[in-house]
Amino acid sequence: MFRIYLLTCSITLFAVCSTGSLFAQVDINTMIQDQMGQHGVTVTDDNDPFVPNAFLGSFRMEMHTYTGEEELKSSPMDMHYLSTADMTLVQTTGPTVTQEMKMLTDLKGKWQYLLMTDAKGNKTAVKSPKKKVAVDEKIARNAPDIQMTDETKTIDGHVCTKMISKSDDGTWTGWMAKDIQVPFADMMRQVQQPSSSDHSSVITGVYGFPLEYEWVDANGKDRMVCYIRDMKQGAVEEKVFSLEGYAVMELPSFGE
Repeated sequence: MFRIYLLTCSITLFAVCSTGSLFAQVDINTMIQDQMGQHGVTVTDDNDPFVPNAFLGSFRMEMHTYTGEEELKSSPMDMHYLSTADMTLVQTTGPTVTQEMKMLTDLKGKWQYLLMTDAKGNKTAVKSPKKKVAVDEKIARNAPDIQMTDETKTIDGHVCTKMISKSDDGTWTGWMAKDIQVPFADMMRQVQQPSSSDHSSVITGVYGFPLEYEWVDANGKDRMVCYIRDMKQGAVEEKVFSLEGYAVMELPSFGE
């Protein structure tokens, strides 16, 4: 389910940046909806009551992607994540990322901002209503087979338990630190599932933060290996989430 969250962020970034100009005559809203629809999900404005983040702090997720045994030229990518009770900030960096972009989410105000800094240092914030994702019932019914094993190992001082999740898409193997509040639960709170889905109960029964994990696609060739680095738990300075210096442009709402 975390992959759906990343998909939402990446498609939103793609839709805005692919216009070439923020004022280009492109129906960005339709573009995002069409892209998400191809993956069995739809996007609507988030009007749900405010719920604070459980994880307070920051970390860097180091993501290595492979086809067979060969690591891709775009790898490794780093996802930098920072959060307070009501704000999250996500930034992706890597060998092929040429422009600084961040995704800022105001959970209480129900706004999202795409923060961009160009080569000349000009800063732009594209503001849009905060979104939530609805999962197609067919996808929701395909709940993964999750197994919490008795196997453990210590990572950065945290005793982690091995978890294996199998689905038609592939196999996810993670080492879960149960003493850390998992931020992925905060992320996935915006994902709505049909009432008949048992994904909610499955996720509810999984505890811990994956300090290391591997995703192997069902094709057996493509895989991703991730490591959590630079973990800091506790308060994050509010200035990290400031829009000072940014020219703010607002996009209209889309999707119902």
